[in-house]
Amino acid sequence: MGLFKRKSDGVALPYDTLYEDIHAINFQEAIEEASSQRNFRLAVRLLYLRALKILTDQELIGWQINKTNRTYVYEITEPSVRSRFEQLTSSFEYVWYGDFPINEERYQEIKREFDSFKPVTQ
Repeated sequence: MGLFKRKSDGVALPYDTLYEDIHAINFQEAIEEASSQRNFRLAVRLLYLRALKILTDQELIGWQINKTNRTYVYEITEPSVRSRFEQLTSSFEYVWYGDFPINEERYQEIKREFDSFKPVTQ
């Protein structure tokens, strides 16, 4: 477990999701490393985990490793933040679970979406 293959190109992802701890990951380094290796699928996963950390740090969600993505969406009570995060969740799920190939251009579009996510509530 922890070794995934993309059907589209057979590239192995030496990444173990079982032990992800959003509080222990250096997201800047990890995202840069994944994207420099052209592992855009993993980079998108890391962008999503970074968004979860931001939401957790702002106490908008209660992060737990066994919660589903949709559970996090429903935990957010601020409608504008929830809507924006739901869009990010859909993008992540399309790439990670949909097993669709992602090129650099599409990755950059998704990265801009995640980078612009600033869920500060008043």
